[in-house]
Amino acid sequence: MENIKYLIWLNMALSNDYKSIWQTIKSHDKLENAYFSIISGKYKIKLTDRQLKKINETSLEKAEEVVAYCAEKGVNIIRYGSENYPEKLINIEYPPLVLYCKGNISCLSDEKNITCVGTRKPSKYTVSVISRLCMQLAENGFTIVSGFAEGSDINANLSAINMKRPTVCVLGCGIDVNYPKSNYPYREKIIENGGLFVSEYTPLEKSHPFKFPKRNRILVALSDTTLVFEASGKSGSLSIAEEAVRQNKKLLCLPPADIFDSRYAGNIRLLRDNAKPLYSIEDIFRIYNMKDVISTETIKDCTEIPAVRNLKTVKNEKDTIKNKSEESVVKMPDRKISEHSFTPVQQKILDLLDNCTLHIDVIISKFDMDISEIMLEIMELQFMGVIEETAGSIFRKC
Repeated sequence: MENIKYLIWLNMALSNDYKSIWQTIKSHDKLENAYFSIISGKYKIKLTDRQLKKINETSLEKAEEVVAYCAEKGVNIIRYGSENYPEKLINIEYPPLVLYCKGNISCLSDEKNITCVGTRKPSKYTVSVISRLCMQLAENGFTIVSGFAEGSDINANLSAINMKRPTVCVLGCGIDVNYPKSNYPYREKIIENGGLFVSEYTPLEKSHPFKFPKRNRILVALSDTTLVFEASGKSGSLSIAEEAVRQNKKLLCLPPADIFDSRYAGNIRLLRDNAKPLYSIEDIFRIYNMKDVISTETIKDCTEIPAVRNLKTVKNEKDTIKNKSEESVVKMPDRKISEHSFTPVQQKILDLLDNCTLHIDVIISKFDMDISEIMLEIMELQFMGVIEETAGSIFRKC
């Protein structure tokens, strides 16, 4: 582990400029020698004024402090060339020298990792597809990999957690930085379910726009396939798709709900540029030669007609109301529910589900707010164990 401090110092001093870092490493036989050549001014690479300033500001002690912090906070440091370093990262153009990880590091090497990305403000159509498809993928042994951003990413992560399956979050900041703030409450659940947070940035390094394009090479490399759910004409998801093409990965894109809606302009562009259309989970199974692996529950979810689901919902509601009217004793509130404190949105959802079951579309229609925010509230109630989803995206109290 002695060499790790020199790797960390190189990343810090050269501002994670992996091109300069790799040039430095390749021109020296030892990391220690690379460090001393730079601080003594005997380096052979071209450095910018900004990098020179950062070198003068960064002492080796700062790198040692990072190592100590990681040991104290339970952060795993995986360096390039070590036994735990993911093989899928070795052959990209500039592999990260150091990975900081919290959680189950075996997720980095899962054969069935699949990268899922999309806009931070997905449409109702997109949220529905992400939730359903990612739960099916998780059910069939896939590990969802995403950037842990708001909207599409977190919906993909939480869909895996809903199936009690691990998910990998590749961050564009340090793993102990509270970003994005709205997703922070879900970190513990992701870890509890065998998931992982990973970053090439030191644990307390803040996010910055230039870091996310660099992060994308890792986000894409960890999987053999990338799914793009929704992208506008200027969406950051397009740069992830371009990275997937550069790395010769399989790229699938969700067909737009409306070809005239600008929110799907990126989807249309990718499909025109030969991304494979994502119609159902079967498109992914074919890539992995898994045609016969679909479980009974997944087949039921995939084939059940929406109109039939709606009829079943109405029937269930009528039966529930009828049974309620025949009861002579008023039931006491569920103790499991009363133990929790809920947000106003969560309380309204519980009130809507009082003595009935509702389809997700009905619940969403009762709110004048972003769909992804509603889905997060619903998933949090599922984590609390106070509501559950039955077949066909129908919800009820536990």
